[in-house]
Amino acid sequence: MTKKEKASFIFNFLIFIFTLFATISMIIGFHFMGEITVLSSRNFHAFKYFTVDSNVFAGLSSLIYMFLLILKNKGKIKEIPGLMHIFQLAASTGVTLTMMVTVFFLAPQSTTTYFDYFMNSNLFMHLLTPLLCIISFVFFEKSEISFAKTFYGIIPMLIYACYYLPNILLHLDNGKVLPKYDWYGFLAGGLGTIWLVIPIILLLTWGFSLGLWALNKKLAR
Repeated sequence: MTKKEKASFIFNFLIFIFTLFATISMIIGFHFMGEITVLSSRNFHAFKYFTVDSNVFAGLSSLIYMFLLILKNKGKIKEIPGLMHIFQLAASTGVTLTMMVTVFFLAPQSTTTYFDYFMNSNLFMHLLTPLLCIISFVFFEKSEISFAKTFYGIIPMLIYACYYLPNILLHLDNGKVLPKYDWYGFLAGGLGTIWLVIPIILLLTWGFSLGLWALNKKLAR
């Protein structure tokens, strides 16, 4: 392996391990930083959060990427398939969105302390794993993704929206959004804001995908 491939392998290994530990910890209710359980659910209810879904996607993508790096090093394949780089971009975009929304939208609204959103499993899911994904993709994973394919970075959020929005709309109380079902608070301003919120989130997600793509082209080569 080249030095960059070795670095990428290490980062992706850490991403997979962090994801595995954080996901299992949340599912079984293991708390190693106190009893703070913001944006956390036990059992498989944990997968209702985009935080968990995006991290699991990143962990699985990292696992496959490591396997392909090993095959390339053994001469079984010549290059990492282009589709794998798209998966890595989409995964990095998803966890970047998770981190940025937490840092600049959710945590500042905390009723207790800002750092409640970075406790226990969320320390990994909201901060450490996203940072590792960004660093690995931007600096060490040389890819030939075209500009048009940056839109693939939106797909994980689009899939999640197909669950999140109907879940809200099916549980309205006399036309009002219930915080219990809008756990991210995106429609806290009322149901009428849905036509503004959706485009903003999609544009923001694509912006992160585009930014990661541009930095990869500039710094990974």
